[in-house]
Amino acid sequence: MTTARAAGRLIHRSEIVERAGSWLRDEVPYSQTSFHENEHGVYRADCSGFVSMAWALPGRPEHRHGGLDTPGLAGVSARIPASALTVGDVVIRADGTNLTRHVVIFAGWAEEPGLYWCYEQAGGHRTRLRAVHYPYDSTAELYVPRRYLSVSDHG
Repeated sequence: MTTARAAGRLIHRSEIVERAGSWLRDEVPYSQTSFHENEHGVYRADCSGFVSMAWALPGRPEHRHGGLDTPGLAGVSARIPASALTVGDVVIRADGTNLTRHVVIFAGWAEEPGLYWCYEQAGGHRTRLRAVHYPYDSTAELYVPRRYLSVSDHG
């Protein structure tokens, strides 16, 4: 079992939402090999680069790949129960390959039971805010809710 560790500065949930919204505004196309640069730095334009940016983790050049990968994000977060999910937390599948791992930022529960809103950077799409069934898809048991260790509810 790996011990989680904080990797970045303390960040408030409202800042996570603001940072995630910056890629929504920029309509960043998904890519595992390209990078996106805006006022928050330079990050890989895939799901884990997006979450790294939103959580204010080091981008480029500090991390040569432009943020952490999904296993790296799991390493700086702690598993939480679904009932504890709040804005800025993630729902993540950290195992598998770069074709099966994925992470989304929780934005809130939807009115329809079993649905939640998430900020997502996914293949074939630009950054988007959409409702998905909890926890994520047909491989539901592989997705778990996690909370970044350096998130603050105050500030």
